Amino acid sequence: MTSSPLTLTSPDRPAARYTVEELSRIVGMSPRNVRAHQSRKLLQPPVRRGRVGYYDDTHVRRLEHIVSLQRQGFNLVSIGAILGAEGRDDDRAKLTAALQRMIRERPGVFHSLNRHGVVGWDEEGAVRIARPGVLRPALDLVRAGVPAAVTLQCLARLLDRIDGTAAELVRVVGSDILSLGLPGHQRNAVAGIDDDSTGAFTQGLVELLASAFRAAAENHGRELAVELLASSCGAPWVEESVVVENG
Repeated sequence: MTSSPLTLTSPDRPAARYTVEELSRIVGMSPRNVRAHQSRKLLQPPVRRGRVGYYDDTHVRRLEHIVSLQRQGFNLVSIGAILGAEGRDDDRAKLTAALQRMIRERPGVFHSLNRHGVVGWDEEGAVRIARPGVLRPALDLVRAGVPAAVTLQCLARLLDRIDGTAAELVRVVGSDILSLGLPGHQRNAVAGIDDDSTGAFTQGLVELLASAFRAAAENHGRELAVELLASSCGAPWVEESVVVENG
């Protein structure tokens, strides 16, 4: 099950909003389970309007991710660790502040991240992080001395560049799996319309592609990073960050 991508373009255009009952129908989960995930800090609380709480598309994406991980056999403790739901309040606050500044200073970058479903808005124009796992490496670069604005801009550019390539790789690798390694009756079962089998196949395919890309990047990363830093003429933003950090 997938949700439509976020298409918001300004703080004046609020996100779609759902009551807990409407959200439950969208993700195929009971209201009780939605609230349970919220109490475990796997899901952000809704925006309150009087006595009614309203959820948005970032909640839809998070719950769909949780369901996908549960189908793979992860328990809620493991899912909490994967999603970074615990012990990350300070990190999340820093990143949210950087994104809020990005809205004012470089709105095109923010909207690119929004278009790829990484961030969204709540009804009061505040930033909602829909996929913290995607943004966490950006925070690691900030700790290494790269300004947050630079890191987020590079992330947005990267997502724009690889979007079409990723779609093609999913198509090619998925076709290979279905055509090369499965007898006809098994191929029909995997490719069926059933939500459970489709969800498991989709997540497995995505994880296969992600792990392969990570392995390839790690094979070249250190050597190329050293080469880039050596040719960067001192990387003034690194020097500045070190001066500031050391007081």
